[in-house]
Amino acid sequence: MEKSSLKAYPFTLLKSVMIILLVALLVMILCATGLLNYQSRKAGNLMNEQLLNTQSEMVQLKLGDFLDNPHQLSLLMQKFLQGGQAAVDDGMVRPELVYLGSRAFADMQAMQSFSWTDANGNYFSVKRDSTTGRIFLERSTPQDPTQLITYSGISEQSNIVKSVNNFNVNSFSWFHIAQHQRNPWWISEPGVKGHIATYHLPIYTKEGQFAGVISTGLMPAKMSGYLAQLLPSKDYSLLILDEDQHVVASTDNAMTPDKLPSSLTHETEDCNCDKLTSFHVNGKRFMAKTFDVRDSEYLLKWHGVLVAPHQATLATTRQQHLMITLASAAVILLLMAAISLVILRFTGSLKETAGKVKEMGFKPWKKESKKRTFPELKTLNEELERVAELMPSMGAQRTSLEEDAETGFLTLGGLMHTPALYDNRNLLAMIKVSNFNSVKNALGSALAKEFIQSFAERLRSILPEGALCCRDREDTFIIAFTGTYESKDVAWYRGVITSVFREQSAEIAGESHIFTGHAGMIIEPLTEEGFSECLRNVSLAVQHTQNQRNGACDLYTPEMREEEVNNLRLHQALRDDLQTEGFHLVLQPIVPFAEQVQCTEGECLIRWQSNVLGFVPPDRFIALAEHTGMIVPLGKWIIDTACRELATFIARGAPPDFKLHINISAVQLQQADFSRHLLECIHRYELHNNNICIEITESVLLHDTHRIVEILAYLRRLGISVAIDDFGSGYSSLSYLHSLPFDCLKIDRGFVRNVLEDKKSEAVIASVLMLSRSFEVPLVAEGVETAEMAAKLHEMGCDLAQGYYYSRPKPFADFVTANGQFIVQPE
Repeated sequence: MEKSSLKAYPFTLLKSVMIILLVALLVMILCATGLLNYQSRKAGNLMNEQLLNTQSEMVQLKLGDFLDNPHQLSLLMQKFLQGGQAAVDDGMVRPELVYLGSRAFADMQAMQSFSWTDANGNYFSVKRDSTTGRIFLERSTPQDPTQLITYSGISEQSNIVKSVNNFNVNSFSWFHIAQHQRNPWWISEPGVKGHIATYHLPIYTKEGQFAGVISTGLMPAKMSGYLAQLLPSKDYSLLILDEDQHVVASTDNAMTPDKLPSSLTHETEDCNCDKLTSFHVNGKRFMAKTFDVRDSEYLLKWHGVLVAPHQATLATTRQQHLMITLASAAVILLLMAAISLVILRFTGSLKETAGKVKEMGFKPWKKESKKRTFPELKTLNEELERVAELMPSMGAQRTSLEEDAETGFLTLGGLMHTPALYDNRNLLAMIKVSNFNSVKNALGSALAKEFIQSFAERLRSILPEGALCCRDREDTFIIAFTGTYESKDVAWYRGVITSVFREQSAEIAGESHIFTGHAGMIIEPLTEEGFSECLRNVSLAVQHTQNQRNGACDLYTPEMREEEVNNLRLHQALRDDLQTEGFHLVLQPIVPFAEQVQCTEGECLIRWQSNVLGFVPPDRFIALAEHTGMIVPLGKWIIDTACRELATFIARGAPPDFKLHINISAVQLQQADFSRHLLECIHRYELHNNNICIEITESVLLHDTHRIVEILAYLRRLGISVAIDDFGSGYSSLSYLHSLPFDCLKIDRGFVRNVLEDKKSEAVIASVLMLSRSFEVPLVAEGVETAEMAAKLHEMGCDLAQGYYYSRPKPFADFVTANGQFIVQPE
């Protein structure tokens, strides 16, 4: 390409304008400086004082808020500790302490420690290494409070980096103070790497018994960055002094105390903090303001010193304002005239370029004759000339961006830029080929390409005329059918989509492969503004069919989105109520068929009364909890609460050997700490291992069978019973019974419900009875609701019964027990 003949000015347009503005600005500054010399020094000093007073008040307020953080953090921990429990649970204190401490460490670089020490000397602390900034956990061991263990991280699963023996919290003065003082206090003392200020909050029970003390440590020396943010500019500096006039924190540019007047560093409670001090350092004049530094409880008695360079505040008289205005107006007029000349020259050349752009693509680019212009316009002309040469290839590039090379369908971008998409269409479908990734991972990308091309050809062959199809992702296709439809018209199109997966398998590299997947459809007018919303909704319809048969296709309904939203709300409420005791347990006895016989077993069931959602049935939230992982903390709460309720139940007069059945999910059972947590709860509430029976369903065997069998065998060796719940409703194979350790079978209530009318149900129960007898374990019939059902099951030989006929699930406290006797009469 021939080089352009345009010549550039020595300066760019930007430089030309900036030079003129700079000259004008210098003139204005010189004029203003001369006029402002008439300013009264007294007036300037007064305004300086007012400004420094205002700034010191603002800094004082923000420092007060900052130093109140330990108080607020301690109150949150206090609220958790006094949330209604009779005793503080170490297993619950540590997660809350770590959670609150981690958040506080992230927000406050000056925070060094956050700890809880109970009345028995048990110590938990989250600390920050002052050198590396690493956050770690430090605690005394539950078995021996005199042993202090330091971990590498904030989890007890992290490495132990240090262990100290002979640790005794009674050797600390603050612990003795907390035992005799209910009010919080601060302790400020020098450390190896700076002062340490610690806020202590004693915790007492409602009965007035000392429970422990919450401590929050700050290293004020780490506040330099935060203090700098409080100041209006880098010229300001700030020092914080404690009651003994030691500097506990300062900005990086702060003066040392020896350079400040002694009146600033030896303030007392009777000092006049409203007074400003003026002084000189190295020939420079500074002003300083002393102010109190307090927390919200006025426990700290620090004070701060705000230092600022002395600047004469300029104020003009009416005559001076007039002179400045006239001078500025004259300068601005001259400036505008100069700028106008430059811009006129620039816009003239720009209009010529715009005229040539209009003809681009129709006529060859016309090169300019030799004349001078701005460098920016010269560059613009050269680039437009190159664009004109590249225009023929741009059409091909656009095609590659809007058309999928493998299938020949449009891309999503190409579909959205197709005007016909928004012309009289309201039926959109999305198809997901679910086994594409399996083919790709197993056979490689080349064969996966052939696989998806074969699917695309099959899809193309069945699409009606006028349908627009695009490939969104590797395994996803979107179809916009022509015309407008109602829900009753969808059946035919559903059949078209489903037929893609019903046809014979495809031949790929000499082997046959079937297509598996699912689809969704939506009836909604397709518009540019609402197309993204349509895609989200049809994606929900696809998601709704994931667990259905191959080729399933559902039409989007608002209930699908409502279900997703409800699941989100349910999950949020589940997480919130787990912290606020929105759950409670009830007991349903498991009784012998004979009357007036001691009841020694029962099943605990969870109930949820949400403040937001009202009563939520277990079948709604248990599955969601398992899907989201919330079943782990919920399950731990159930085990802990069940053991506590059982201990109270026995103490009220229930049989000492009463066995409580607790439902355990497969997710819980596979947790590394499941067995330890269960045994700790049994020990904590002084129960025996044979007081507990864990109930599992057959579906747990669909997971890691070998590991689950090992866990169950271990628990049975320790005396904990295992019951198989809902037997016959899930995992169909009976082969696992030979290796699975269990002590009881509970037949599914679906068979019990129909035992009087359905011979098949009766036959199933009889078969399970024979099976239980061969394994020498009792059989519990669930769902016994009438006397006739009870008589029938008793006649068949069932050992135990559970159901509404004998007792509805009720709170433990509602059952009458006395002297180790618990007899349940049919209701």
